[in-house]
Amino acid sequence: MSDSKRIRVLIVDDHIVVRSGLSAFMHALDDMQLIGEASNGAEALQKVGELQPDVVLMDIMMPEMDGVEATRILLEKNAGEKIIALSMFDEENLVVDMLESGARGYLLKNADKQEILEAIRTVFENGNYYCRRTTARLASMIVKSKFNPHNKNKPAAF
Repeated sequence: MSDSKRIRVLIVDDHIVVRSGLSAFMHALDDMQLIGEASNGAEALQKVGELQPDVVLMDIMMPEMDGVEATRILLEKNAGEKIIALSMFDEENLVVDMLESGARGYLLKNADKQEILEAIRTVFENGNYYCRRTTARLASMIVKSKFNPHNKNKPAAF
């Protein structure tokens, strides 16, 4: 497949082992091209501007600038950026923070290769992707919310 048709991916993670693993994995794919890496959110801002990736895999917990702040800034500059949160944690506050910042997907770092590929391809095609555990967590959060479809007196707040 020619480079012009490949999904251009930027990996942002402060752990070199994670970046190396994802990099090695991506080099074997026909439809994706790893175009760069960044080790924190501040570096991600620079790399996105320079490299213009199709999809960004963004770690959440990083030094200098975390993934939540970097995602917010990137999307303020360009609402079309396609960012997938990448984390070791599926804690509710982290999931909500990343999704509220504009991430279009959420993956746990222990996701298998097929799930990573599915997430990148789905987000690239303008969809949203949430890993299985995150989907269950989001459903639980909705169930626990104050949303009551039978309450006609006031609009539901989301």
